[in-house]
Amino acid sequence: MSVLTRELEVRLGPDTTMLGFRVGLNSGPVTAGVLRGERSRFQLFGDTVNTASRMESTGASNRVQISQATADLVIESGKGHWLRKRDDLIEAKGKGEIQTYWVKGKVSSSARTGDSKESSHSFRPEERNTHGNAKKERVRQSLIDWQVELLSKLIKQIVALRKRKTANHQTFANHIGQKLLPREEIAEHIRMPPFDPEKAKKVLKGGEDLPDLVISQLKDLISTISKLYHNNSFHNFDHASHVTMSANKLLQRIVTPAAQENGEFLKEAHEYTFGLTSDPLTQFAIVFSTIIHDLDHSGVGNPQLIKEKNRLASMYGGKSVAEQNSIDLALDLLTSTTYSDLLSCICADEEDFRRLRQLVINCVMATDIFDKELLTLRNNRWKKAFNENDEWTPDLKATIV
Repeated sequence: MSVLTRELEVRLGPDTTMLGFRVGLNSGPVTAGVLRGERSRFQLFGDTVNTASRMESTGASNRVQISQATADLVIESGKGHWLRKRDDLIEAKGKGEIQTYWVKGKVSSSARTGDSKESSHSFRPEERNTHGNAKKERVRQSLIDWQVELLSKLIKQIVALRKRKTANHQTFANHIGQKLLPREEIAEHIRMPPFDPEKAKKVLKGGEDLPDLVISQLKDLISTISKLYHNNSFHNFDHASHVTMSANKLLQRIVTPAAQENGEFLKEAHEYTFGLTSDPLTQFAIVFSTIIHDLDHSGVGNPQLIKEKNRLASMYGGKSVAEQNSIDLALDLLTSTTYSDLLSCICADEEDFRRLRQLVINCVMATDIFDKELLTLRNNRWKKAFNENDEWTPDLKATIV
């Protein structure tokens, strides 16, 4: 089960690894037949099936619960040591209280907690807190691993397209020293790379494995980002991860065409998605933006921060306070010497980094939906993109997407 959920995790999201089986078994006579109608299907009927259903519904995650009838057959075959009598009786509809059995096996601690009646006596109050914290940490680590897998896949595609050598870290440091406030860098449109059929084929094929050092730095980066999120009710790391999940599913719908290498097909996909299919750097920027878009958010909205004359409100001129802070923290972290090998893999030169920065700024600043100036900017961009026809129109549409 764990192997299957790990394989599905990148495609369906990190919550996939939390899936489990709850199995119930009963033995006895059944009636079989095919139900007629538009959705005809073979099905089993009878009291035996109903009892098996009760075995499942009253069971526990990743455990097998069996009825007395099935237990008798197992014991009769000399395998009684496979079973353990359940400590409490279960309530089965139409049957009252009945005795059931667990099939013994290697069960994780998280699975055992599914049997609330039994596990509730296993932890003292202070132990429950420790167990709860351990579970939260496992969930956090699962989200981190999923995001690392997602971003590393995109970085592989970025590297596969690159013909230039990677730049040294000082190149980026020079650009960083001259930065403006994120809000001042919002671009009306971002220029997308022209279509290149050979590069488009490379994107479909992916790339070679990344160096261990790069993967290590990526894991450390995402782990550090997760710790910079506060434990507030909404703007937390779990929320950012779910936004990432949604963005990834949307990207899969528009940037993952069928694995065809026909040049015309790839060109059509490129034009249909305004260049997103053949530009993994843009895809990386979108995913990275979802991960960091609420970084260091205190749980207090911009209007209240401005009203309270918060330090950040003064720093960012009382506009898009939380968004600008998240962008600055994330990009300062990414461009620190700690992640120099990772950044050099993502960006080959200063031009790449400038473009990455621009994409992240535009994406995160778009989450400030209450700022009237930004709303006017977005509305004007939309009018130009869909009511005018010039050389910038595809880039405007890509920027909106």
